[in-house]
Amino acid sequence: MKITERCYVIYGLTTLPPWMVNSGFIVGDEKTLVVDCGGNYLSAKTIYGYAKAVKPDNELAAINTEPHFDHIGGNCFFKEMEVDIYGHNAINRPENIIDEVKIEYSKTIMSEARKEKNEEDLVFYKTKVVNPNIGISSEIEIDLGGITAVIFSTPGHTKMNLSVFVKNEKVLYCGDTIVTDYIPNLEDGGVDDWKEWLLSLEKIENLSPEIIVSGHGEVMAGDKINAEINRMKSILNLAIENNQPPT
Repeated sequence: MKITERCYVIYGLTTLPPWMVNSGFIVGDEKTLVVDCGGNYLSAKTIYGYAKAVKPDNELAAINTEPHFDHIGGNCFFKEMEVDIYGHNAINRPENIIDEVKIEYSKTIMSEARKEKNEEDLVFYKTKVVNPNIGISSEIEIDLGGITAVIFSTPGHTKMNLSVFVKNEKVLYCGDTIVTDYIPNLEDGGVDDWKEWLLSLEKIENLSPEIIVSGHGEVMAGDKINAEINRMKSILNLAIENNQPPT
C-alpha cells in the first residue's frame, strides 16, 4: 500500500499465529530500501516483487529492524537475489533458530493429521537463517537518490532494534519499537531494557513523524500516533513497576 509519494507498507505477511508482521519500502530515484524481509522465503519473494514493480530499474537494499525471525526469516531470498542487507552489528542468529521457530509454529496446528505431516515445513519452504551482511553500530544515512533514509538505534524491545526515518516524507518505520493494538513482547528484556525502550519512544516523539509504520498492526497517523505511544508507555511503566512483562 502506498502511504506517501515514496513510501510503502506491506501488510499481512506470515509469522507465528496470531501475529502478522509488516514490511515496507522506500523508493528513491536510484535505489529502493526494503524495511524488514518478512518471516520466510515466500514472504520475502512477495516483498521483493512489490518493491521491484514500483521502480524496476532501481538497485535494491534491505534492512532488518531487529533480530527476531519474523523480521529476518526472508533474508535468505534477498541474499539469493544478491541484495545487501543492513542490520545491527550484533545480529548473529544461529542456524538452528529455524528449528525452534518450526516447533513454535507446529504448536498452533490443531489437526493431528497435519502435525504428523509436518505442515509447518511448508510455511518455511526454502527458508534458511541468513544474518545481515552490513553491520550498523551508529546512526547512518543511506542516499536513495532524491531522498535519504536515516537509520538509528531504538533499543528496548531488543538491544538491536533499529528505526528508519524518511525526513522529507515525515515517515518512520519503527519495527516493534511500537506495535498497534497488540500487547508488545517484553519477554526478551528486563527493567533496564524497558527503561531504555521508554527513551526510544521519546526519541521517536522528538522526530515528530506524521506517519509511523509499526512492526505489527496498523499504520499510524494523526491522533493514533500519540495514542499508541502513550499506550506503549503505560505498558512499559507497569512492567517496570511490577518487574515483569504483562504476558
